[in-house]
Amino acid sequence: MTTIYQKLLHQWAVLTPDECQTTNHDFKFKIRILPTVEKCESTDAWRLITTENFAWRLENGQGFTLQQLNFILLTIINHCAARHKSIGFTFTELGITAVICNGLKSQPQLHPAIAALDAYIQLLEF
Repeated sequence: MTTIYQKLLHQWAVLTPDECQTTNHDFKFKIRILPTVEKCESTDAWRLITTENFAWRLENGQGFTLQQLNFILLTIINHCAARHKSIGFTFTELGITAVICNGLKSQPQLHPAIAALDAYIQLLEF
């Protein structure tokens, strides 16, 4: 799961470096803070997201990882809203699937944020 998450974040950083950027470490990314997602005094603020020990942290319910995933989920939902694109989720035994614009569908993922990011990458590539 960590590899998929890192790959999606790398793709996001390549496709829209004004929204997500890589740092000098493979497991750290900076995501632009949107005022509709999080209050911030700066108009050019970024939040650091790390994928180091991601699967272990998520499995052990560490709040920091869940906060990061919730931040990514809200950010993706806001980017879709800004583009006037709908996003929906389906929950099954295989995982969570996100669909953007009734056609761009993610692979089943373990968390809605990763599914949303997967579908959002498809939107950016489209």
